[in-house]
Amino acid sequence: MKILVLNPGSTSTKVAIYEDDQEVCKKSLSHSKEELSQFDELLDQLEFRYDLIMDFLREENCDPSTLDCIVSRGGSPPNVSSGATRINDALVTALRERPKEPHPASLGPIIADRMAKEYDIPAFIYDPITSDEMNPLAKVFGVKGIEHDGMCHFLNTHAMAIKVAQELNRPFEELNLIVAHLGGGCSMCFWAKGHPIDEVPGDACTFSSERCGPLRGEKLLQLTKEYDYKTMEKWFHGQGGFVSLLGTNDLREVENMIVAGDEYALLCEQAMAYQLAKKIAMLFPVTFGDVDGIILTGGGAYWERLMKDIEARLAFLNTPIYVRPGENEMQALAEGALRAMRGEEIVHDYEG
Repeated sequence: MKILVLNPGSTSTKVAIYEDDQEVCKKSLSHSKEELSQFDELLDQLEFRYDLIMDFLREENCDPSTLDCIVSRGGSPPNVSSGATRINDALVTALRERPKEPHPASLGPIIADRMAKEYDIPAFIYDPITSDEMNPLAKVFGVKGIEHDGMCHFLNTHAMAIKVAQELNRPFEELNLIVAHLGGGCSMCFWAKGHPIDEVPGDACTFSSERCGPLRGEKLLQLTKEYDYKTMEKWFHGQGGFVSLLGTNDLREVENMIVAGDEYALLCEQAMAYQLAKKIAMLFPVTFGDVDGIILTGGGAYWERLMKDIEARLAFLNTPIYVRPGENEMQALAEGALRAMRGEEIVHDYEG
């Protein structure tokens, strides 16, 4: 089964062709600031990115009519389920007019929809960051009319949970798995019996390579008197975490600092492990302690020192811990589409 995978980001559009779950070819189409500066709005980039994807297919001698399906990162549509969702007019309208937050990933489904209609092939999104199947108890906030919502790395946490279930030779739908994604941002998802029933979003998790993590509400209000909005926004995206603490977003550099005897770098690493372990343990009451495993994934899971420190703090729980490093986005999208096409899981119709 030939699958086209699309993953638009802020500075690139990743595109790949898979045969079943095997990658045939891929390319990361980089976009310079100068190229993107010509577009006033995000949606203005559609034709630009569409043309680049079509150029890629021509370079690979791939006739779009030979594709069996297209799958794209989902962007941030409101009121969407996890897993596979068929791209339809309602989804495209939601991404164009009312995304939960503006992000280039929302361009992917719109491009996929155009191609799907032109070549009469199915198109899906899979595990968008706004997937919402949270336990109602997790949504209640202390101000009426405002709810907690979950935005996390559903795509990779879902893929790694399925992978571990396969390794254990147990149905994914029978397991309760806490999956922590450690990357440019850190987030966690509790996959219970196949559904993401609770999450710790990136701004509520811990600091990461380049994000500050959570700040106490009252402290945040106080800081607004000292700092402007743009400065504080950068703490949450790009200028927080190890960038602020140690001047780098490269965890390998942090490890080199520690090996060279930098005691503050070691303190920061230990603080990250300490706080991540606290957040993971915080999720155990969600299923009254019934947890089959903890999975540590994302690029940060390559850092052996961090993994060992987290494992040491969670050892008292007597719960298996599985370290599965990597982002795995393109592979996860292809595998999700393959399951959808084979009828191995439900494909949702978006209603908005």
